[in-house]
Amino acid sequence: MTASRWMRLSVAALIGFAGLATPSMAQIAQVVSSTETSRLVEHAAGQTEIPANPARIVTLHNVFAEALAAMGLAPIGSVDRPSGMPSQLADALKDTATVGNHSDPDFELVLTLEPDLILAQAKQQEDNYQRLTDIAPTILLDEPEKEWRDWYRGLGEALGRAEVVEATIAAYDAKAAETKAELAAARPDETVLLLRVREKDIRVYGGARRAGPVLFEDLGLTPHDMVPLAEDHQEISLENIPQLTADHIFLMVEDEDRMGSIEASELWQRLPAVLAGHVYRVNIEPWNQSVGPISFGVVIDDVRAALLAN
Repeated sequence: MTASRWMRLSVAALIGFAGLATPSMAQIAQVVSSTETSRLVEHAAGQTEIPANPARIVTLHNVFAEALAAMGLAPIGSVDRPSGMPSQLADALKDTATVGNHSDPDFELVLTLEPDLILAQAKQQEDNYQRLTDIAPTILLDEPEKEWRDWYRGLGEALGRAEVVEATIAAYDAKAAETKAELAAARPDETVLLLRVREKDIRVYGGARRAGPVLFEDLGLTPHDMVPLAEDHQEISLENIPQLTADHIFLMVEDEDRMGSIEASELWQRLPAVLAGHVYRVNIEPWNQSVGPISFGVVIDDVRAALLAN
């Protein structure tokens, strides 16, 4: 690493580290100033100077890998989950190197890739921010909770991809609006519920983030009474199974043994959605492990296949 590059990164690290005490615009990146070769971006850790057109970007969370893919950029390195790279991003990330698990990135691997920008979640990597900025300019942003569009626009501005982001959002919104109209005509007032079966618990997912706003806002589906619209999810027990009387149940299964015992129970077999054949298994990766137009487009496709196939 050259002396000038080391000095620039060290200054950026000091600025960003100082900003950790008083974070501003933690959820949305904001361009403070720009030149032909660089942009000063405000984020959760303060202000960082990044290249105007970064080409070697490492992402330390799925949401950033998806954001880049949606912008037509492929990260040179990205974290994955125990199951591997997210399936909905497989094509976009086919040439992307793995830099460890999303909960435990390998910083030595990140260093060997010689990135010119690192994108990471604030709540995951705040303690490692100075270490990351010693490798490359780093932007920390938490995942958007509910309204993801402005988050995408901010990152798009920072990376010089504002027009691409607007086009991508417009295409997603058009797809959602068309599907919403078809669902309103074909499935008026039929209730929907998203269920997740894990080893440790059973969850009914709400409307606060990820697939929730897609189902109940973008597509206008009617939530079942058990859906906690203002929350991410609500844990239930086996005794609550009879209350899952939605017309349609979308199902994310992480523990097949537990799901098998639930499916064998009389409580499950008596549910209206089960009796009608309206239980639909879906891939947890796009439904609950990322945020953005690619994953949410898959959610829409799954809903169309389930509710509009006939």
